[in-house]
Amino acid sequence: MQTLNNIPIITTNEFYSEGFSKLTENGAKVYHFPMINTSNLNSYIDISNYNCLIFTSKNGVKYFLKNNNKIKGKKIITIGLKTAEELKNYGFKADYICSRNYSNEMSNELKKNNVLLNQNSLLVQGNLSNNSLFNELKKFAKIEKLIVYKTNYNTKKDSKLDDLLNEEPYVIFTSPSCFEAFNNLYETRKTRLISIGKTTTSYIERKGFKTTTTAKMQTYEGISESIIDFFKKNKQ
Repeated sequence: MQTLNNIPIITTNEFYSEGFSKLTENGAKVYHFPMINTSNLNSYIDISNYNCLIFTSKNGVKYFLKNNNKIKGKKIITIGLKTAEELKNYGFKADYICSRNYSNEMSNELKKNNVLLNQNSLLVQGNLSNNSLFNELKKFAKIEKLIVYKTNYNTKKDSKLDDLLNEEPYVIFTSPSCFEAFNNLYETRKTRLISIGKTTTSYIERKGFKTTTTAKMQTYEGISESIIDFFKKNKQ
């Protein structure tokens, strides 16, 4: 039985992901309108000074390895399975995968398990990352931070998306930047908002909006499952 029969759902992340395929399988009409794109910052660094690399996103892996691909023998830590899987695409394996995808929980886990003990570490992130994770890690580890990519907002309104808003669609936001770009261009109050996790939900709420649901697991598959569960419970 289809639980999302003809419900319009819009995804806003940079690239469409098969992680949203369950929504289509359950009857939803899924549209992809990217609100952001990322670009390389040509961030070469002498990594001989570090024996541990920490990646918090797939983009971090992608853009770091564009400029620094000689990381064999380095200890590698990722914030979750998706980032670890991205490493595999480049022929590398994570030595430690944090069990949760939130930065405060990541720092607590690394501290508790002494993962950064006696390590000279490099935290790899994008330009919109805040300093919370870095500041927490600095309290118990020797660490530096490197920004390897830039997130750019989409600044051009799409007439097809504008028309879709008249159907009061559900819009999925996978980051604060996706929401910010959308909110700058469109009438957000025409939509029903869905968030990938607590960080994005908090940002949306600070902007004066409420989310319909927030994913329990901070992945595209996780947000799809949360949407399906939401409709089952609410019999939409």
